[in-house]
Amino acid sequence: MANKSNPRPVKRSGGINATFLGMIFLGICILIAGLNIGGNIKKLNKTMTETQFAANNNITMPSEMALGDNKYLTEAEAGEYLNLSTEKIVSLITSGEITEYVKTDNGYSISVEVLDSWFDNEAYQTKLKTNAMAAPEETTAAE
Repeated sequence: MANKSNPRPVKRSGGINATFLGMIFLGICILIAGLNIGGNIKKLNKTMTETQFAANNNITMPSEMALGDNKYLTEAEAGEYLNLSTEKIVSLITSGEITEYVKTDNGYSISVEVLDSWFDNEAYQTKLKTNAMAAPEETTAAE
C-alpha cells in the first residue's frame, strides 16, 4: 500500500500585506465613486432647480443679459421686446421693413437700436395714416 499522507499546505506569498493593500485600494475606489456620484447629484439638483424656475417664470420681457452688453436679440426675443409675434418679426425681415439683421444658423439676430428705430418709424407712419384719414373728413365738413 502506498503511503497516502496529506500533502503539505502551499504557503502563499504576500500574506497579510497583500490583503491590506487590496483593502486600501478597494476603499480608495469606493471613495472616488462616492465623490463622483455626489457631484453628479449636485449638478442634477441644480439643473432641476433651474428648469423648475424657468417653467414658473412668466416674465415676457427678454432677459437683462440680452439688453446688457449683448445688444442683439433673437427673433423670439425681438417679438417679446416689441410685443409682436415671432412670425411677424420674421415677416418684417423677409419683406424688407427691417433691413439690418444678422442671419445665423438658428434664425436672425436683430440690434435693439434697429428695433427701436423701426418701432418709432412705424408709430410715426401709423400717426400719419390716421391723420390723413381724418383730414378729408374735416375738409368735407368745412365745405
